[in-house]
Amino acid sequence: MTETQAAPALVISAQRVARRMRRMLGATPLPELDPRLAQLERIFHAPPLTPELIAAIKLISPQYDLALGEKYRLFWEADQNGACWGEYEALEPSLSRIPTDARILEIGPGLGRSLVFFSKKLGWRGDQLHAYEGDGHTTRYTSLGPRFSDSFCGNLAELRHVLDFNGVHDVTIFDAAKTGLPSLPGRYGLIYSFYSIGFHWSLDHFLDDLLLLLDDGGIGIFTTSADFQPFDRLRKLPYRLIDWKPVWPKDTTLKFIVLSKAP
Repeated sequence: MTETQAAPALVISAQRVARRMRRMLGATPLPELDPRLAQLERIFHAPPLTPELIAAIKLISPQYDLALGEKYRLFWEADQNGACWGEYEALEPSLSRIPTDARILEIGPGLGRSLVFFSKKLGWRGDQLHAYEGDGHTTRYTSLGPRFSDSFCGNLAELRHVLDFNGVHDVTIFDAAKTGLPSLPGRYGLIYSFYSIGFHWSLDHFLDDLLLLLDDGGIGIFTTSADFQPFDRLRKLPYRLIDWKPVWPKDTTLKFIVLSKAP
């Protein structure tokens, strides 16, 4: 290794040591959340943080440098509730149209915040809910990129743990590494995916599979970027775009795609 190669490596090593020391001292700076959303009612409850749960959070949300302790648990709880409140405020008119007995599929639920939040807010039962997730080891975010068959960043054991901690039982969880999306037991009255299909991976690559799973009167909801431009196949479907503000980053605007097979 040359001197010029060694210098950046030493800087990176020193930065890692500094971050580790800040975590040990409880001085890790936390990102700023949208204050209004972060202060709304806590419907989702974060369990005590463990090394395993922190590792699962880090893989899904690499921007958060969490550590053990109540300060970090409360921050993550505020973040998860704030994210759900932002989604709920934008989508309530669409979600309220879902029949009470509809089967519901979330693709990429992460650690289950929206399954918990919406089940309690809208009365969804655990036996109505299906989740499609896979154990991951490396985050492969591409921002509206291509479809990958092995691009998972979840933790199935921690997902079940968080759901159980919040009293949301009987959710059927499909392991994405073992079950292909077209093999799921559709049809569903609602299929939604926050920050996975439609956001990190283009909806265009999944649309055919999703339409096979969607009930004729059902709807699909997908997060996308603020500058999203509808692709040709989407334009052939009844759809609309909804602006909304996430809890983080606090001054950002994103969009939802809400689509159906029939008007």
